[in-house]
Amino acid sequence: MRVASTLLGLSLLAACTSEFTFTDSVNSRLYEFKPRAEFGDELSTPYVLGAQFEVFVEDNDQETDFVDWKVESTDPKVLQLRAAPYRMGAHILAVEVAAAGEGVTELLLRDTSGAIRGSAAVEVKRPTRAKLFAAPIYALDNPDFRGETPRPRIVVGGTATFAVEYLHNDIRLQGSTDIQAVGSTAIDAAVRHSELVDNRNWLQVSVGAEGRHSAELWLGDLLVEQIDIHGVRPSMIAGVELIDGDPITPDELAGEWLLVAQAVAEDKEPIYGVDFDWALPDRGFTEPGDVFIYEHDPDQEFRRVTARAYGVESGVSVRIAAGEPASSNDTSLTCSVTGGPAPWALGLLLLGLRRRRRH
Repeated sequence: MRVASTLLGLSLLAACTSEFTFTDSVNSRLYEFKPRAEFGDELSTPYVLGAQFEVFVEDNDQETDFVDWKVESTDPKVLQLRAAPYRMGAHILAVEVAAAGEGVTELLLRDTSGAIRGSAAVEVKRPTRAKLFAAPIYALDNPDFRGETPRPRIVVGGTATFAVEYLHNDIRLQGSTDIQAVGSTAIDAAVRHSELVDNRNWLQVSVGAEGRHSAELWLGDLLVEQIDIHGVRPSMIAGVELIDGDPITPDELAGEWLLVAQAVAEDKEPIYGVDFDWALPDRGFTEPGDVFIYEHDPDQEFRRVTARAYGVESGVSVRIAAGEPASSNDTSLTCSVTGGPAPWALGLLLLGLRRRRRH
C-alpha cells in the first residue's frame, strides 16, 4: 500500500506540473467542444473494474501537434490500451482504454524521441456494492436531493429507470461497466449503457405483479448488489409531487428547464414507473411521461402545467414558452444515440437545477 500511495503522489505531482492536461470521457464527454484544459488536470480515478473510456491529453500551450507521440500504461493488467492513440484535434491526443484489473498504474506520454513528457496516475477497484438513484431526480444534479432509492416501489405494469453508482466499500468508483441484471419472477430487469457519458449505467425494471421481488447485479461471477423491489397497486398512489428548478444565475432565467412528476404513497414515499398525462390550459399532450421539458421565458406570463395519473393530479405555474412531455425510460437517455442526443435527453443530463417541491 505504501508503494501504491507513493506512486499516486508522484504521478499526480508530475501531472499537475506538466504542460499537458490529462482528462477523460467519463466526466467530460458532453463538453468536447470546450478546450480540455478547462476541466483541470485530473482523471476520474478510481475507476470501476471493467470500465471502458477515452483519455485525452491536451497541450496547454497549443504548440504540440502530437504526430507520432505515444501513450503507454506502465501496467497493462490494470489499464489496457484498446487501440493506438489518435489525434482528436490540432493539439489533443486521445486513446481508448479499459480498466482491466485492480491496482494502480501510470499513463505515460512520450514524444517522438521516447522521452516522457507527462504522466497521470490511474487506480482501478472492483465494486463491492452499488446504489440506485431514480433517473429523473438524478438528472437534476442536486447534491442534496439525488433520488437515492435502495428499495424501490414500482407500480404494477410500469417501468422505471435508475442510475447505478458503484462503490468499493465507501469509495465512489467512476465509469460504467459490463454489469448484468438478473430478476426474480414477475419482473424484467436489464442494464443499459448511455453513450452520452461514460459514467452511467442504467437499471431498467418492469414489474408484472404485486409483492416483493428482487434483482441482482453481477459483474462476471461477482455479486455486486441485491435489490429489493416492491410491486404496488395503482390505488396506493395518494399524491403527485412536481419538482422544478429555481434559477441560480441570471443566465438560467431563460433556457430549457426540467419539470419532474413523482407519484407518492400516503407515507410520502415515492412510487416509480408511473406515466403521467400532461396538460397546459390551452393544450393537451398525447404522449405520457414522468418529465416535462420546457423552454423557460422570464418575459412570458405564468401558465399552469398539470400532471395527472390514476385519478391524482398536481399542477405548477411556470413562465413557459413551449414544452413537451418525455420519459426517463426513453432509449435516447439510456442507450446509444445516433446523430447526437435528443434535446430533452441533454436537458436531463445537463441542467443543474435546485429542488422545489409542489404538492
